[in-house]
Amino acid sequence: MADTPAPGAAAGAQRRYLTMLFSDLTDSTRIASSMETEDYAELLSHLRRFYLDVIPKHGGTLVQIQGDGVLAIFGYPETREENGRQATEAALDLHERVRALKNEITLPAQVALSLHTGVHSGLVLFEAGDSVRGRFELLGHATNLASRLSDVAEADEILVSEETLGPERNFFRTGERRALRLKGKDEPMGVYRILARAPTGSRYEARARRGLVPFVGRRPELDVLERNLRQAMEGQLRYMAIAAPAGLGKTRLAEEFLDRAAQLGCQVHRGYCESYLSAEPLQPFLQMLRSYCGLGREMSVALATEALDKALAGLDPALLPDRNDLLRALSLSVPGAAGEARRPAPERAIAALRGLFAALAAQKPAVVFIDDWQWSDDLSRQVLDAIRDLATQSIFVLITTRGFAAGDAGMSDALILDLVPFNEEEAAATIARLLPATGPFEIGEITRYSGGNPLFIEELCHSAAHEAHRRPGGARSGVAWLHTLIESRVARLPAAQVDLARTAAVIGNVIPVWLLERLTGCGERHPLVEGLAEQDFIFPAQLAGTLRFKHGIARDVIYNSVGLRERKALHLRIAFLLQQEGAHGGPEELYEPLAYHYAAGGNAEEAARYAELAGDKATAVSALDRAQAQYRAALAALDLLIPSDEIYRRWSQIAQRLGMACVFDPSRDQIDVLRRAVELASAHDDPNAIARAEYWLGYINYGLGDSGVAIHHLERALASAARVGDQRLIAQIRATSGQARAAACDYDNALALLEEAISGKRQRDKGSRTAVGFAYTLACKAAVLGDRGQFGEAYACFDEAIESVSGSGHEVEGSILCWRSGVALWQGRWEKARRAAMRAQRIAERVKSLYLYAMSLSLGAYAGWMLERAPGSLETITDATSWLETRDRGLFISLNYGWLADGMVAGGRFAEARRYAARALIRSHKEDRIGEAMACRALARSAALGHQRKPAEHYIARAMAAASARGSPHEIAVTQLCHAEIELARANRAKAGPLLDRAEDAFRSMAMPWHLGEADRLRRQF
Repeated sequence: MADTPAPGAAAGAQRRYLTMLFSDLTDSTRIASSMETEDYAELLSHLRRFYLDVIPKHGGTLVQIQGDGVLAIFGYPETREENGRQATEAALDLHERVRALKNEITLPAQVALSLHTGVHSGLVLFEAGDSVRGRFELLGHATNLASRLSDVAEADEILVSEETLGPERNFFRTGERRALRLKGKDEPMGVYRILARAPTGSRYEARARRGLVPFVGRRPELDVLERNLRQAMEGQLRYMAIAAPAGLGKTRLAEEFLDRAAQLGCQVHRGYCESYLSAEPLQPFLQMLRSYCGLGREMSVALATEALDKALAGLDPALLPDRNDLLRALSLSVPGAAGEARRPAPERAIAALRGLFAALAAQKPAVVFIDDWQWSDDLSRQVLDAIRDLATQSIFVLITTRGFAAGDAGMSDALILDLVPFNEEEAAATIARLLPATGPFEIGEITRYSGGNPLFIEELCHSAAHEAHRRPGGARSGVAWLHTLIESRVARLPAAQVDLARTAAVIGNVIPVWLLERLTGCGERHPLVEGLAEQDFIFPAQLAGTLRFKHGIARDVIYNSVGLRERKALHLRIAFLLQQEGAHGGPEELYEPLAYHYAAGGNAEEAARYAELAGDKATAVSALDRAQAQYRAALAALDLLIPSDEIYRRWSQIAQRLGMACVFDPSRDQIDVLRRAVELASAHDDPNAIARAEYWLGYINYGLGDSGVAIHHLERALASAARVGDQRLIAQIRATSGQARAAACDYDNALALLEEAISGKRQRDKGSRTAVGFAYTLACKAAVLGDRGQFGEAYACFDEAIESVSGSGHEVEGSILCWRSGVALWQGRWEKARRAAMRAQRIAERVKSLYLYAMSLSLGAYAGWMLERAPGSLETITDATSWLETRDRGLFISLNYGWLADGMVAGGRFAEARRYAARALIRSHKEDRIGEAMACRALARSAALGHQRKPAEHYIARAMAAASARGSPHEIAVTQLCHAEIELARANRAKAGPLLDRAEDAFRSMAMPWHLGEADRLRRQF
């Protein structure tokens, strides 16, 4: 990274990701008091020598040695992706040397020497220090966290934050993951106690210990590899390379291929290169040789000779090299011709390894695989060239690399496979496996943010698995090691490209070419821009005249490296240029970027104005997720301004619009905003604002499935609305109260309120904006009528509701269609239910309402299950239900539980059926009783088959009670049908007959032909 000072900071100040190591002598005060001054000074001298020896050896930089403690950083002057691993290795060495120090100096008998160490990575502002502050002065939250980790570490304990190591944690033996609450950090920090090094060689092995991600896609690439392997097996040497930037799955693809090669009878020899300081010359080939001979890195000549002779036995002696040359290649001292011990000449080592692979390939086809070839040494490249000269041998050479140097002659005859990021389908499959409860819209966000990079996807998902609130977009604190990896790539760019990338990052993830050119003078075809594309940072976007970052996470890392004052100034400059552009026409297209840049530039007044406009624009086209985000941004900007009556009025009005935007996709965090709206309105003695805020609190709690809480807020809203005499608002509140009471199955009171609202609306103009509320109220009435078995009247209400919003594109149409689908399911009209659910699903996808999407998907899947009995239908409902549960969306979720309990019993999955039925019964205590009867029927069928503790009659009685409490004749009739089926299975025809009679009469009266057919099927068993 170019060392560009941040304006306003001291000269030389930089922002970058660093790994910090804090280490201190444990119990140093007591030790100092128990030792003679001279002896204690000697102890400090030893510690100082250890710090000076060990830290640089592992690539670290000493910042300050103060008394018995040390602060060191890793990632300066060059950021490296293994900085966290380097710091942890250094900590292990320091602890080991301090423990051994007791044998070198005079200590009191009761004194035991040990260090305690904390290691953490993060974004740091640092600059040159002095004799007081140390070599560098480090500023930032990450530095404080590293220090606090050291403070809480116990004697001889090394604590490393999870985000520092990521998958490289598996290079070490660790204790269990701990969640520590540290001062200054809101959420618990995941940390590991480092116990020792693990017997792990490569980064792939380290990640494999954590568990490999599912192998997804790459079928064409595998086909090419296998086709070339077969040619090699026929005696024609093949040389291939898998090339891609970090994280695209090169090694994962190679390992999948190598497993297949082994199954085809090939011998597989593996090695890897690394940039770590301990890497030795000829590293990959020595790994292969040692593995082939069964040797470790440390060995005696005698042991190596014995193992080598045994390994070479059976190979063609005419092809084998001199054994001593192989021993010397292993870096062993073997006597030469004159009897002296000597190291091998490079050319003899190369010839020896070439001969060995020739002999091996003559025995049976050999695959030679080298990972991370970009870090290979010169001698290894010469060995590979020598092996590739064996053109008529059955050898398949495969390397993975992040790229090739310009004019790399060694690649002139290689077949190169360039990997590309996962497509949306592949990314979604991976994310769904790693985060099973992740909803489809979050999957889309993670895919976009990661740019389809498999490694980025894996680490974002792994980080999110431990987060209290999953937020797939935006920079994550839990992937500091990944940020370091990206920054290490940025550090290798020329300074001019770094500056360009920083400017682009401040513009945003999507970069208008005209704006970039105005700011930097570089257009789309400029060599610096094209260079960033070649380095996989920026590429042309789908919209003409725009570029975009390949990975959102890379954009965030680059953005964070820009100094705060420089960044704010650039944001304001961008906002000025955007306003100029907007003055020429189409300013509404720039509301969102203007809101963003003014907020980031510190102009809260303009940020609030444009965020409000952007929210209104999004609401107008039913882009609810964007509307919510913009309204919340506007509220946050207003909070930065000096309070006044005008600011209060604006804040209150925007909060009301936020409530409206949240109705079709509510969440708990919206409640806090509206509670604050109530508090502010109360402080200003504003009953009208109180009424509206309480109203939206009621509506959102209703949307979350908390009908009782919703009714409480709506009653408070009604009281405030009555105080000001707002008749329109009163009517709106009473309509919503009817909806909430309908959700609680309080049908008599619900219908009275709903009818009142509908009649009042019909007396006014249905063509007004309130037709949305009218339509939803009609749909709620239709649902109540449907549950009461009045299906014809219900469909008439649905038709009127849909007609009143037809062509508007409003999200309420999705809600109406969901209810229509649910009523069709009650009537047993499965195909009709599925069609309505599919229409609702398309609307949910457009407006990005997870609740509508999950419910429409579940409705359609249950209809499909009843039509086709496909097991995948139940899995679809399971997934959708888990999305709702994870986000605490409980409105009518008992329906999902009832469907799943019913389907699981039909599929013989009785334990799962019991769990879902239990959840439905729990929901009934929260006044969500709509799935209770179905769940009880499932338990009754399960009990009849011997899978419950209580008899089937107990659950039938509960189902009847639930159906009767709702006043639901179709549920009563279906329960009678279920009871009759159970009695017939017991050959109790006398009891089954009357039950079937009553059920059939009900099915005829309610026009439920499918159920009538089921009753007839049972009747034929008499």
